[in-house]
Amino acid sequence: MGRFSVHRIDAHAHLLDLDRITYGWIERPTPLLTHLLPDYYSIARSYPPAAYHDDVAGAGITRMVACEFGAVDAIAEARWIQECHDNTGTPEGFIAAVDLAAADLPDRLATYGELSVVRAVRQPLYWSEDPLTRLGARPDHLTDPDWLQGFERVADSGLVWDLLVYAEQLPLALPLIARFPHVPIVLEAAGWPLDRSPEGFQKWREQLHAVSEHPNVTLKLQGLALVFGATPSAVTPWISAAVEIFGADRCMFATHLPVDGLLWTAGDLVEATELALAGADEHARADYFGGTAERVYLGGERLR
Repeated sequence: MGRFSVHRIDAHAHLLDLDRITYGWIERPTPLLTHLLPDYYSIARSYPPAAYHDDVAGAGITRMVACEFGAVDAIAEARWIQECHDNTGTPEGFIAAVDLAAADLPDRLATYGELSVVRAVRQPLYWSEDPLTRLGARPDHLTDPDWLQGFERVADSGLVWDLLVYAEQLPLALPLIARFPHVPIVLEAAGWPLDRSPEGFQKWREQLHAVSEHPNVTLKLQGLALVFGATPSAVTPWISAAVEIFGADRCMFATHLPVDGLLWTAGDLVEATELALAGADEHARADYFGGTAERVYLGGERLR
């Protein structure tokens, strides 16, 4: 793991506090999550910064961006994360939850504006014909006028937008991306292709190429073990292709702990990533492992 001398920033991990925060996916278990991972609910436990640091010990990760995790009260979750940041220094940034069509969106964004740790917002839009992969609430968010009006509020807030869509939805997302070229958009989970056959791989490459034409989009490669498989041979072709298409300076390293911790360790992820980047120079490695996340999520004051 010490082969490359770079400082690693984890651009996506989750923290949980079951004593203070109620999580909808724990309160109301769903077969969607056990379809993703049979033992998914074994992570339904408190996971504070100290537990996270234990899990990444030895992996060379020096900073972390936390992500919302389905809290019933998203404001309470964000305030708890701010406390963690203030008391422990971890996380350095937070991706908070929003519903862009909700009536309380202006108030929620205003509250997030008061919390220095909040650097981005997101809403799951994942939709497919298969009910077991429908992680979003509706299929039409990207074309709904009320939702798009909400996106304008996010654009005005100066926050980063994390885009959660499957690769098959990327053509529908392109008009949104083009309409807001000044909004930093992070495409999560490497664009999450549901079809991982050779034909699906080629189609995913083509879809990523179309998105990469928009310089306001960066690619976050969290959930690699969950999406592609927990071996270097499973993940390296996808990492290599992502870096080829977007460039290392538009890609982000992320552990997706504690979820991917059910499949492999943070050290395993680092080793697999280093294998995929074996032909890259030190500058490209530094960008992938931390420089991009530093610039997009953590670079000084928020954009507003």
